[in-house]
Amino acid sequence: MNNKKSKYIPSRKTNPVVLQKKLEDLRIQIGLHSKNIDAISKSHDTHITMLSNFARHDIKNSVQSMDSILSANNLVELNQSHIDSLKLNLKIIRETIDNFSKLVPHSPKGDFNFDQLITAVELINRESLYASKITLIKDIPVGTFNFNLPFQSVLQMINNIVINAIKAFDGSEVSNPQIKISVEYTKKYFSIKISDNAAKIAVKKVETIFEYGISTTGGSGIGLYHAKYLCNLYDGDISVFETEEVPGFNKYFLINLPTISE
Repeated sequence: MNNKKSKYIPSRKTNPVVLQKKLEDLRIQIGLHSKNIDAISKSHDTHITMLSNFARHDIKNSVQSMDSILSANNLVELNQSHIDSLKLNLKIIRETIDNFSKLVPHSPKGDFNFDQLITAVELINRESLYASKITLIKDIPVGTFNFNLPFQSVLQMINNIVINAIKAFDGSEVSNPQIKISVEYTKKYFSIKISDNAAKIAVKKVETIFEYGISTTGGSGIGLYHAKYLCNLYDGDISVFETEEVPGFNKYFLINLPTISE
């Protein structure tokens, strides 16, 4: 019979201070994840809204035009002018459907390139640019550079800034309103510069326009805040500069995002 006594090992007591610290760290991590999910969900929702508005505008107008011709005329009354108008509206509908696909680029790898991104920005703001007689200048690198960040998130970063630039021309006396989008990239970062020649920013510290609720164009003050939040979410940064560094323009926004894959 083995009478050897086993070694006594005292039970470890939980340190309430350490446990409280771990719980607090978990709360912070959960809070960050929740914010990230909210930001991405908001990007998806906004993207869906932009898609529906884009398709509805052109298709609805074309269908209404076709309907008015067919409703007001019988087969005998239709002339060549009516037929030409019907053909034109069918062409517009086909082009709209084709452009719609460019707003949702598909890739089995989940990546997209600059051309797709800037084309989407131009299509979404086409009506506003035309109404305000704004020229959009694109300076995009030759060739294709793919990167695999969420398309709708990067699109909204740029689109929110472009919308802000368009609004900055409201009531402006600029004779030749222009917005320029230029792109550069390295092995570590790709940079998107959005310049305009509208009025200067009407605040003492230009950085404050990224704060929630701050607007200099009569907007909600959420667009630029959301653009900065999305940028930070993907380990990037966004800044604004009032300078004539870009010839012909007096300010620009600069977005820097990490290069994930080439």
